[in-house]
Amino acid sequence: MGTLMRWPVSLAGRLVLAFVVVASVTLTAAGTYLYYALNAQLRANDDAMLLGKIAQLRHLASEALSADDLARTAHRYTDVVSGHDGLILRIATPEGRTLVEVNPEGEQVTMPPVVPAETPPSEASVHTWMSMTGMASRAVAAQAWLGQNSAKVIVLVAQDGDSRAALLANYQRHIVFAVIGGVAAVALLSLLLVRSTLRGLERIGKQAAAVVPSQLDTRLTLQGAPRELADLLASLNAMLTRLQDGFARLSQFSADLAHDFRTPLANLVGQTEVTLAHPRTVEEYRSVLESNLEEYARLSHMIEDMLFLARADHARVALSVAPLDARHEVQVLVDYFEAVAADRDITIDVHGDAQLHADATLLRRAINNLLDNALRHTPTGERIDVVIERLPQGIAIAVRNPGPGIPAGSVPLLFERFYRGDPSRAQSGAQSSQSTGLGLAIVKTIMDLHGGWVQASSPPEGNTGRTEFRLVFPA
Repeated sequence: MGTLMRWPVSLAGRLVLAFVVVASVTLTAAGTYLYYALNAQLRANDDAMLLGKIAQLRHLASEALSADDLARTAHRYTDVVSGHDGLILRIATPEGRTLVEVNPEGEQVTMPPVVPAETPPSEASVHTWMSMTGMASRAVAAQAWLGQNSAKVIVLVAQDGDSRAALLANYQRHIVFAVIGGVAAVALLSLLLVRSTLRGLERIGKQAAAVVPSQLDTRLTLQGAPRELADLLASLNAMLTRLQDGFARLSQFSADLAHDFRTPLANLVGQTEVTLAHPRTVEEYRSVLESNLEEYARLSHMIEDMLFLARADHARVALSVAPLDARHEVQVLVDYFEAVAADRDITIDVHGDAQLHADATLLRRAINNLLDNALRHTPTGERIDVVIERLPQGIAIAVRNPGPGIPAGSVPLLFERFYRGDPSRAQSGAQSSQSTGLGLAIVKTIMDLHGGWVQASSPPEGNTGRTEFRLVFPA
């Protein structure tokens, strides 16, 4: 059963089936309503006719002088019911003697309650009885005065339901044919309409299939698209723009990373080849090994950064959150960078104090990346400020350094992976070799893991001022 009722795979099939189901339900409901409405109308017409016949027969009976006189003029009464299919008439004395009877099919009519001669019959006086074929039929019985004396007769008028049932059955067949024809017409028209409508999707599919890595600048055409599809196409085009930008930065990062790996590897190979070219003293070998160790450390740091981001993407970084003294954590890192800063006559000042909840290792790593970034961009003889603030939304640690402003278009991209603010790599060799475009991305990932956020602000490009990176930990 499940296989037979499986929903069509294609969108066109689903839409057509939906239209057919809706049309079937709607037309069937309308046909059912019309059938029962006609049935009720026919029954009301039969009841009205029976009540009219009773009134007419009562008037004729009042003109008869006696029961025998009524029987002798029976044609006057049979004429009243002639010309009506299934109409039954019986006039009898209270003792049960039949005076007039019209019953071609010999139906056994169940006598309904008799309406007194003084009471005019109403709709409530008409009752249902079952014909020999099992069809619901209607009948009414009432007393009638004879002439001017006090004699009465009982008049029974009944309508056989067979004729009404035949009419309804014929009407029902017409309804079934109309429903089937209507559903077939809806299926055909909806198929044509859906195919015409979905041609736009086919066109969009062909355009999307033409998007390849070498042509990420391709965009889906919005002209002539329905409003609903226009919103979808706009979203897809925006996604393609993001993919193009990300792919371009990823390609640039691959080139940068290859360069960063090539430099230490070239140094290692070159130093090793030179060392092995001639016999060396133990001190010379030791010096080469120490130099190589520095290059290994740089490579290890780069690989560690990439592994950290990969683990964070897959929620495999376990936090060990604990109450921390923010000033103490910052001061530890400031002491670590003190020698490097002193070489360039740069001072690092720490202001403020607060307690926060964070993972100590990750917190130090985030601040370390910000301080390292600030040192690389701070001119000689300037000052770096690290400010710890209490905010309504939590605890903030801001690192501020002087230097040239960052282009406004680059500020939102600073924390994206693989992004470098200097694509031409016009930095000095030391600075370039130390940057992989992952430091600030790691800072953002650490703050995301803590449920906080990181903000950046800088003076406009071409101006000098203080650039600030702010870490905000939730309260």
